[in-house]
Amino acid sequence: MSKAFKLILISTTVSAVALLYFFTDVGTAKYLPRCPFNYLTGLFCPGCGSQRAFAALLHGHLLAAGKFNLLFIVCAPLIIYSALITLINAFSTRQFSQKIFYSPLFVKGLLAIVIFFWVARNLPLYPFYLLAPHS
Repeated sequence: MSKAFKLILISTTVSAVALLYFFTDVGTAKYLPRCPFNYLTGLFCPGCGSQRAFAALLHGHLLAAGKFNLLFIVCAPLIIYSALITLINAFSTRQFSQKIFYSPLFVKGLLAIVIFFWVARNLPLYPFYLLAPHS
């Protein structure tokens, strides 16, 4: 696969996804995937609300995005960093490593944060219920 084809494929895919989430009312769209964990249990997983948070970010509504999924907003810089390094590595002869993701301390810390967020957003106590996705 040539580098030009990779670039066209990646940019077309990213643009299509961004346009889909920009022009779709994510809260009511029936064709977007629903969280299977929430569907089966009625509880919120750590990713619940991420689609609505992403759509809100595309519209420049940072506070609304935080109300849908605060963890997604906090982790967005890590996601962007990882995507950029992967993209650079796909088109460069010099390969960059993502050393932060290979640190045992980082992985354990992130796992602890995700588990805490998962449990806390399902607690019916103030201020924890504010972590649940809401408009």
